[in-house]
Amino acid sequence: MSDPTLQDLLDEFKKTGWLFAILGGAGMLARLILTDEKYNTTRWFRMIMAGAIVGVICYFALHQTSIDPFYKSVLCSISGSIAPELFNWVRTKFLQKAQQYGD
Repeated sequence: MSDPTLQDLLDEFKKTGWLFAILGGAGMLARLILTDEKYNTTRWFRMIMAGAIVGVICYFALHQTSIDPFYKSVLCSISGSIAPELFNWVRTKFLQKAQQYGD
């Protein structure tokens, strides 16, 4: 952790970045509340955590961009609400590539 830019980024995340995890999880929670599908508690927890993880990824992706913080929070919430589809897409692509190299 001797890189000053990495340390600065982590310090900034400690100050405000964790809010993006909450926004991503809240976006996923809102989606779960609005759906008619029945999920068990474990599935709800996993989906909200996926939204929080995508929120943190969005924080690091948008950290140095010069857009209004309101738009950053909206992007984070929306990305959190589509987290399951995003993870399924990445997983599918990864498995396809692994299968190509395995053959």
